[in-house]
Amino acid sequence: MTLRHRRWLAALLCAVAAGVLAYIPFRIWHEARLRAISDGVDAALVAQMETILHNDIAGQREEWPIGYYVNSNDEWSEAFGDYGIEPPLNQWMRDAGEWPAFREFTVDSTGFRAYVRPVHPGEGFVTMLYTEDRNRRLGDLDDTTEDLAFGLAAGCILLGLGVSRLMVTPVRKVLADQQAFLADAAHEMRTPLAVILASSSQALARDRTSEEYVRSLSEIRSAAERASTGVNEMLDLVRFESGQMMPRMAPLRLDLLAEEVAAAVRVDDVEIVAALGDPVVVQADMALLRQAVENVVRNASRRATRVELHTRSDHGDGVMEVRDNGSGFDPAVLPRVFERYQRGDRRGEAGIGLAIVRAITLAHGGSVTAANAPGPAGGVDGAVAGAVVTLRIPLAKLAT
Repeated sequence: MTLRHRRWLAALLCAVAAGVLAYIPFRIWHEARLRAISDGVDAALVAQMETILHNDIAGQREEWPIGYYVNSNDEWSEAFGDYGIEPPLNQWMRDAGEWPAFREFTVDSTGFRAYVRPVHPGEGFVTMLYTEDRNRRLGDLDDTTEDLAFGLAAGCILLGLGVSRLMVTPVRKVLADQQAFLADAAHEMRTPLAVILASSSQALARDRTSEEYVRSLSEIRSAAERASTGVNEMLDLVRFESGQMMPRMAPLRLDLLAEEVAAAVRVDDVEIVAALGDPVVVQADMALLRQAVENVVRNASRRATRVELHTRSDHGDGVMEVRDNGSGFDPAVLPRVFERYQRGDRRGEAGIGLAIVRAITLAHGGSVTAANAPGPAGGVDGAVAGAVVTLRIPLAKLAT
């Protein structure tokens, strides 16, 4: 099933669910309006009956703006001047029990609703209203209800489409992330696999000395290690971006971490030093933050002969600056240097090391920025004196 089919299915299900939920209050409203119209007519009949009884006009033949009444004990041969109305009235009097009742009947396509109030067996009073106005109002209610039903159906469909879009968006993001992961994996594995294939093919092309075989195996091993490192970094980045990997926070001396990284990272012809500074205690996951700092240092060592780590406190943050004396970042890609597979300069390699740095600092509630250090005064315009990567991590709140 394609994503589009899933979206339409989700929209249909959401529309049905919304329709079911909306039907209940809609039905309650419709029934309430029906009762209100019908009860209004009955209330008018009862009110006229009360007027008749309270004004002691029973037994008189009267015509009212809203209806009529009659005493069944009179000797009129015509009820309200209409032969068709008298028989049902007399029959009601004979059948009347002890309690008032409402009746409906039709004479020559004219509808009536009557209120029968027994007084004695075979004797009582009747008030009547034409049902034309009531039926018209009920018809208008049905038309309004039909219009509202169509509007409700359209609203449910639109709501279903909107909700389905919200539901499908995470799915689309997951699919996009999967496609990006596959593309990244192919990108990360392409060069190492090419090296492995070339080295193994060269080793198998003809008989070689032991030293040549060792050299080929060393190249294959280096390529495999590079592939393994790249895949592991890629998996780490995916875990960070998806929220699956959360840092385990604890107080950490940022200045001591700088010294450890400077001592641990070894790159030929590159001097890596940690400048002395005051103690700086941050709230961080030591393993993750060390990985971030090492990534920055290794990235800097590719284009420089000297890398310095400086730490300080600044406005509630612990700050670590990694400075190098290289050629700096390419100004064209400097704003995107922390994105995946961005090449910082023409000599650097495209990868995800700095993207992991950004993910780790964000997971710590911090930030990371990159800039080029300006060249010495009097130098060539636009010249730089290396790059500066600044990591900011919130300071730990230590008990006093």
